[in-house]
Amino acid sequence: MPRGRPLEPVPESEGKPIFEAAQQAKQPNRRVFSCSAVVSFTTGSGLGLGGKRTSRIEQWDPSALIEAIESAGWRPEYLTHVWEQTEHNASVGGAAVIRGLTRAYMTFRAV
Repeated sequence: MPRGRPLEPVPESEGKPIFEAAQQAKQPNRRVFSCSAVVSFTTGSGLGLGGKRTSRIEQWDPSALIEAIESAGWRPEYLTHVWEQTEHNASVGGAAVIRGLTRAYMTFRAV
């Protein structure tokens, strides 16, 4: 992805269920809401540093999702990211394909 280019928002298929869960979680006795959203997908292959040239990263901006959750009465408290490997296969000659995704783990407190 070229630098400076705006990211697309987290896809609706990913964000809508999270927003709906935030709305449902907003109850008088509930003080914390946690969720995770996929914010990037990585795929790459090659030998050694050659994989650097064949890697591809798709990224999505979670800002609109965070704003939607805030509008449901939650305040962001904590955010971290974790990369999860989803696939790895070794082919003849040692070249490998590696795929993974990055999840944003978010915790919100009731306003």
